[in-house]
Amino acid sequence: MSVAFDIDVILDESIEVKGHIGSATMILFHGECRTDFFTGKILPGAVDTQSGLAGKPWMLSARYILEGRDSSGHNCRIFVENNGTVMLGGEICTKPRFFTDSAELAWLEDADFEGAVIPTEKGVKIHFRQNNSVNECKP
Repeated sequence: MSVAFDIDVILDESIEVKGHIGSATMILFHGECRTDFFTGKILPGAVDTQSGLAGKPWMLSARYILEGRDSSGHNCRIFVENNGTVMLGGEICTKPRFFTDSAELAWLEDADFEGAVIPTEKGVKIHFRQNNSVNECKP
């Protein structure tokens, strides 16, 4: 059985610098996650850093902590590091890493996930799916 879940992200502020050979943007955000195994919100301090050289694919790296309850009802936190690439055509494919203080959710730390960033009216939806050797994001 493969697992899929979404995190709804609301964008708060973008800070950008345009250099001579490339540019970078830091995007501050908040949001929430509701799944069968976890319900919670993104804590303050969440940031997505996107950068790239002119004419080359952009890279992104988002880091944030979710705080909420696991499916056993215990309070917990999940750290998410989500690194990715903006593909040709604008699709964003990511490779997340999770750390958690929940015994119930410890399986996240060893599971192989991939992700996609999907635009929404208020921000983006991060869609994570457990990788079952079929990579849906291809360069």
